[in-house]
Amino acid sequence: MTQSRSTMKRHGGQFALFSMVGVFSTIVDFTVFAVGVFFGIAPIFANLLAFGIANPNSYFFNSRITFRQDAQPAPLSLRGYGKFFAAHVFSLVISTGMVALLSAQIGPVWAKIAAIILTLFLNYAASAFLVYPNRESKAQDPGESA
Repeated sequence: MTQSRSTMKRHGGQFALFSMVGVFSTIVDFTVFAVGVFFGIAPIFANLLAFGIANPNSYFFNSRITFRQDAQPAPLSLRGYGKFFAAHVFSLVISTGMVALLSAQIGPVWAKIAAIILTLFLNYAASAFLVYPNRESKAQDPGESA
């Protein structure tokens, strides 16, 4: 039971940090999306562009803040970013689908907001369990794990 509480506490703290980093990344994402739509880019393409700009930002700050281990930031690497990117593509597909399906009914901005809310939880789970899993062995770093 103690292990379970410890795990829940760790994930609760990480989710809070992930959410704070996510606010900044979401501002970048949403701004690029809104500017793109304002200048006539189709919502689906604006969403893809926004992801392409915000995702590397999210990787950098989550590596530095959210998924630290033993007070050390997770190392940055192309392989680590590749894993982060791949894990978040699933959310991109869901987000883009939501924007495509809901834009006509509720407008592209509200569709994007709905997609952001849903994918917050998916992105955390992908990051915590696939990209930066908690390791008992300190020999393996979070950016280079298999």
